Amino acid sequence: MPVYNAERFVKEAIESILHQTFTDFEFIIINDGSSDRSAEIIKSFTDPRIHMVSQSNTGIIGALNTGLKIAQGTYIARMDADDMSEPVRLEKQVTFLRGHPDIALCGTWAKTISDTGEETGAYDYPSTTHAEIKRAMLRHNPFIHPSVMFTKQAIEKVGRYRQEYKHAEDYELWTRIVATFNTANLPEYLFKYRITEGSVTQKHWGPMIRKTIIIRILAFMRIWLKIPI
Repeated sequence: MPVYNAERFVKEAIESILHQTFTDFEFIIINDGSSDRSAEIIKSFTDPRIHMVSQSNTGIIGALNTGLKIAQGTYIARMDADDMSEPVRLEKQVTFLRGHPDIALCGTWAKTISDTGEETGAYDYPSTTHAEIKRAMLRHNPFIHPSVMFTKQAIEKVGRYRQEYKHAEDYELWTRIVATFNTANLPEYLFKYRITEGSVTQKHWGPMIRKTIIIRILAFMRIWLKIPI
């Protein structure tokens, strides 16, 4: 979980992971140069599963890649510092991936929430099977980034997030994974995705749209034409 000046929400985010029904995990938190009380709040937790790393601010891609370098588990789950995971999220995803060893990436549906935690809507992505996801990749990003769980093997095969696709780094990474492995979305609301005026999606909408156009072309070339670029 990357954290940058997230003192308003990080306590709730951490608690949502510590209260999971699946308990056998390492919780890697990257404090990416926060200047607020984020580090203090993280340190207030004494759960031995938490592994906090503090670094100078590199942005979300640098923080995510730091986490990927450190992660030792078979499965790696994403999480953001202003969101919340439902208690059964990790259990459901681990069970699904263990039962489907051919699948390397598994996302979920999500409820959207406001600053105050009130439900404001839902992301019920229709793409659940790999065949549907392949087609969807040509139109939009079919995964809710902080809801996904993927295998360490997949990342070792296709590589980490790439800086040149900032603001759409997840979508580009998915093109590489979908071109190489099978994927899925669980049609269950296992995540609470917070949308605020200061969120990355809201602040960088323009650059995201421009990068998205490029990534759709990459998706077509990598997934459908099988061109390794």
